[in-house]
Amino acid sequence: MLARGSEYGMDDGEATDRIKAWTDGAEGEYADFATAGAREGVAFATEAAHFPHLFDKLNDPAWLFSRFTAGHAEQAVAG
Repeated sequence: MLARGSEYGMDDGEATDRIKAWTDGAEGEYADFATAGAREGVAFATEAAHFPHLFDKLNDPAWLFSRFTAGHAEQAVAG
């Protein structure tokens, strides 16, 4: 949602800084998943800019789970 543009009064610079923090990666047990998810989120926002109906999918837990496991299969299941 940050990549789409904040609808909550956040300025573009702050949104850009937050996206950078998430996509740069970090250390920790789930850091790889968090970084991958952030990068995939930016790619999704770019894709959804051309197909706005896709953005509704961000509120569909089953769709999100399906999309995540399709891209991360065994890692997602095994943890």
